[in-house]
Amino acid sequence: MPSNDDRNLGVLALLADPKPMQALLTALRGEGLDVDAVADLSNARTSFFSSGGHDCLIIGPDVRPGLANQVSNSLGAVDPELAIATFGPDLGERSAVRTARLGGFHPGSRAGQGALLRFLRAL
Repeated sequence: MPSNDDRNLGVLALLADPKPMQALLTALRGEGLDVDAVADLSNARTSFFSSGGHDCLIIGPDVRPGLANQVSNSLGAVDPELAIATFGPDLGERSAVRTARLGGFHPGSRAGQGALLRFLRAL
């Protein structure tokens, strides 16, 4: 989704267990980002369409690989420019420019938050 200077960057967080991601989501909101959190494909699509799209899909560390692929493929079919940051499963062959593989970081850590914020600022 193209950037628009009149609005905040919007992210969609795909979570299995929301607890490991709470510190990250709080930090993102504190940085002024619009954050929506979902747990399944249906809610991801509903949130994506009702918000007019997101700039980045963030995948939590405990999201099943099958669900991560379903959501990323579904939303990517609608918006091929959708950036993806994953703390969890590897999503295979995606553009390195639009994908951040953050599996080496815990999403609640300062290092994980910093790595994600650097990626988002580059969008």
